Amino acid sequence: MPRSRRWMVAAVLALCALARPRDAEAVIVERIVAIVGDKPIFLSELRARARPFLLQIQQKVPPGPQQNAAESQMFKELIEKMIDEELEAQAAEKARITVTSDEIDNALKNSAAAQGATVAALYKEARNKGLSDQDFRDEIRRQVLEGKLLLLRVKGRVRITEEDVRSMYERSVREERRRREYRPAWIVLRVMPGSRPQAVQERQLLAEDLAQRARRGEDFAALAKQYSDDTSTRDNGGDLGIRAPAGTQSAATGRRPTLAPDLEAALMPLEVGAVTQPMRVGDAIVVIKLISRQPSRYTTLEAARGEMVQRLQVDILEKAKRKWLDELKRRTHLDVRL
Repeated sequence: MPRSRRWMVAAVLALCALARPRDAEAVIVERIVAIVGDKPIFLSELRARARPFLLQIQQKVPPGPQQNAAESQMFKELIEKMIDEELEAQAAEKARITVTSDEIDNALKNSAAAQGATVAALYKEARNKGLSDQDFRDEIRRQVLEGKLLLLRVKGRVRITEEDVRSMYERSVREERRRREYRPAWIVLRVMPGSRPQAVQERQLLAEDLAQRARRGEDFAALAKQYSDDTSTRDNGGDLGIRAPAGTQSAATGRRPTLAPDLEAALMPLEVGAVTQPMRVGDAIVVIKLISRQPSRYTTLEAARGEMVQRLQVDILEKAKRKWLDELKRRTHLDVRL
């Protein structure tokens, strides 16, 4: 049946269902939430796609206004995604591009291999998220279709230079550093409330001297034991234990304590063994040393080259996708009614 004909039939059925308000049992709550070209997207389709996301929100967000807001935002983002997918489906139909069952199976095998899992495990994970097996295969089919369309669009135009690879590697190392656990130690010099400026200056000069001595190689732990006013860490050389960067979670050990944002920001750029400049924190002046940091999974640029090239390709395809979809939206009638 032609696409326009399917739309007309579906719309008539929906209107007929809504035209019998006296028979409450027979009323089917249905309406069009968006039109893409000549194809409607119905509320029932949106709700079906939203099931796994609603489940996640209900598990993570407390009931009430906060949960309602999260659900509302999710529906807005999901309808935009469904519009993009319909634009892609229409473009694929025009270009006579299809996805076979074998291509879906191969995509699942590749995804499982990349995650060190089995295809059966992927299906199980999808079911845990509220997706049926067919829903999951439909999602994979959409991803494969999008990939084929994008590759056709950028074919022969992907150019990655050595400078691109190096920049991506440096960016990846910086991003990963912000997720790695670390172990700091500190020296805390208290500043008594109401202290005279001269007394504050003396504490500042002492902090600067201690930082310089530690940088020259003097034992930081010994300096902390001698000078630090923080009784909870002084006896163990100012050791603060293992800390997690703000916003991260350790799967192995659970939630680690974090440092104050300004202290963490000063530590992040440091290499192991480096010492910060003295920092004023409330009624104290603090000097911190980075004792250790969780090892990086990145060893050398050459070892990570394949991953960097792949990430660059993904970035290029994502930019091409956004540009292409924007062009399709400008040329296609869109009517969002959500």
